[in-house]
Amino acid sequence: MSNPVLTPAMRKEIVELTIKTYQEEMERQRKLAHDKRLRNTKLLLINYRGLLSHSESAIYEASQCDEDVYDVLYLMTGGKSDQQLYVDSIKKSAGRTKLILEHIKRAIDDYERYCVRTGKEEEMRRCRTIKRMYIEEDPWEVQDIADRELVDVSTVYKDIKEAIRRLTPRIFGIDGLI
Repeated sequence: MSNPVLTPAMRKEIVELTIKTYQEEMERQRKLAHDKRLRNTKLLLINYRGLLSHSESAIYEASQCDEDVYDVLYLMTGGKSDQQLYVDSIKKSAGRTKLILEHIKRAIDDYERYCVRTGKEEEMRRCRTIKRMYIEEDPWEVQDIADRELVDVSTVYKDIKEAIRRLTPRIFGIDGLI
């Protein structure tokens, strides 16, 4: 059996096809990563109130709870050394949550300042929509936002999508753009 001989033209075609395939895969990965950050921004907004509640009510200091809690932890974990591990884990989680919430708050404040600077009512509406849907203590329904803003429900969803697109780099920095 003889080995096939590749002509220079065949080699060039193989190299070009390989490069093209690689570039297409890299572009697909880039878009996938960007889409993930957009989803992450929306997830952070959707869970904002729950995270805020968690960060305000997390108990991780002995002075914050009854002694019975440690007894329950002891029974659940089988020993005192595990108790401290769980308490430290809760404390660390509460600290990270507070940090992330403060970051989101600042990103939204920055977005609001941007909207004001543009002087465009459409941008201000988007900001109000995001705050009403995800940030304010009492969430609004989409239909209520549409009625208040005198727009169609589909416009509310478009506003949310655009506001999230604008918030993503404010939350994730340069990685939110790539």
